[in-house]
Amino acid sequence: MEQEALNGISKRVRAWREELGLSLHELAARSDVAASTIQKVETGQMVPSIAVLLKIARGLERRPAELVSDQSEESDVVLLRAKEHPVISASSRMRVERLSGDLFDPAIEVWRVQLHPGYGSGKGMYTYEGEEVVLCEEGEVTFRIGDDEYRLGAGDTLHFKAGIPHQWWNSGRSVARLVVAGNFPKGLRAKLHAQVQQNRRVRKSS
Repeated sequence: MEQEALNGISKRVRAWREELGLSLHELAARSDVAASTIQKVETGQMVPSIAVLLKIARGLERRPAELVSDQSEESDVVLLRAKEHPVISASSRMRVERLSGDLFDPAIEVWRVQLHPGYGSGKGMYTYEGEEVVLCEEGEVTFRIGDDEYRLGAGDTLHFKAGIPHQWWNSGRSVARLVVAGNFPKGLRAKLHAQVQQNRRVRKSS
């Protein structure tokens, strides 16, 4: 059992470091742990102390408990009740909640976005390697993808390559609600995950 736990820690440290796009030396700088020590942890050549685990978890923007979790990497089932959806952003004009769960190395992310009229993704265009599927549940939302615009009403869906520059906004007169699913790249998923964890910490401390 001890060897299984050590193997799990090794896999998680390496997978999460790669998700963040960090080299061994970059994670070492963020964690205040020698790169050689991190390499030994990733390859299972040493049993890390609690102090080392705490530092590595901080460098990876993860909770220490996540590193030593005994949840099997093959347990690909997460049930989230309606009240358990983590909120990544909440303001008077936009609310974003995550509908997908914390699987180990997930391939997709699913979000629900609520927008007030005139509000959207901002002035700039976004692009990343992957795909998005958007379902407009309520109201009206317009997507600009490249040089074209697509107006979605309740029940309409839009599927596109996210490598094309795109942006979106509520083009109607009432609050709009949409669901966004995408196979976001690891770096982006890691940033979103870190934001979710930060929001959870804020809520717990408040």
